[in-house]
Amino acid sequence: MVKYNKLTMILIILSVAIVAIVAVDGYRPLPKDLILRFHPYVGNQPLVLHHQSYKNPGGSGDFSITDFQLFISNITVKYSTSSISELNSYHLIRFDGGTSFDQILIPKIKIKDIETLSLGIGVDPKANGTIMFTGDLDPNSRMAWNWQVGYKFLLLEGKLTIEDKQIPLVYHIGFDESYAVLNFDITDEKISNDGVINFKIDLLRLFQKTSITGKSLAKTPLKQKINYIDMSEISQVKFAPDDVKKIAYGFHHFINIVNIVNIVN
Repeated sequence: MVKYNKLTMILIILSVAIVAIVAVDGYRPLPKDLILRFHPYVGNQPLVLHHQSYKNPGGSGDFSITDFQLFISNITVKYSTSSISELNSYHLIRFDGGTSFDQILIPKIKIKDIETLSLGIGVDPKANGTIMFTGDLDPNSRMAWNWQVGYKFLLLEGKLTIEDKQIPLVYHIGFDESYAVLNFDITDEKISNDGVINFKIDLLRLFQKTSITGKSLAKTPLKQKINYIDMSEISQVKFAPDDVKKIAYGFHHFINIVNIVNIVN
């Protein structure tokens, strides 16, 4: 009788333990798609290709944009004790489709308790010096120059109109030294219920002379003047290192996370 009671108690304890494990496991959040959604803007105005004009930030005239493409690479999601780095992480985002945004999907990861997210603007030097096909890298594409020079990290084209004169705008920004890594602090509040993190790309920041980052901009007195490049003076940038550097400086602060309620689709 005593042996039977001991066996019964062991079975009861095991059963309770199994139920507890199953219950705890049932409360673990299931893997979910994480979506990085990029919204292009010119200052506080949404970017509309072809049909919308914007003020030249550093001079006279109005400009319009006909094409905007950008490489995002090497996406890493970090938790308190682990991290996930996306494989073949080279994404060409472009804004000539039927929506006002483009997005990158990272499938089936834990999206709760993410602490930081990092991504590269452009193509890292190792990949930039090869002719490999990986992710969206294609040495035969419009975004490639050649294996010696590498890829265009950013392609921005349009026209500037000053009175009756039209000036073509061509900004093809590349070179290894232009590659920039951005780090974003993430809280659960920055991820929507459907797993979306919204990013604002502000093209005006590419032409900003004053060094003001996204975090410090909110603390900057309104009366402080921000100086911008006159687009008529630097209207075409391809291989001139000094001009490339002026535009590529904006890579470090032209993308910021925004609250979904502040985005107009």
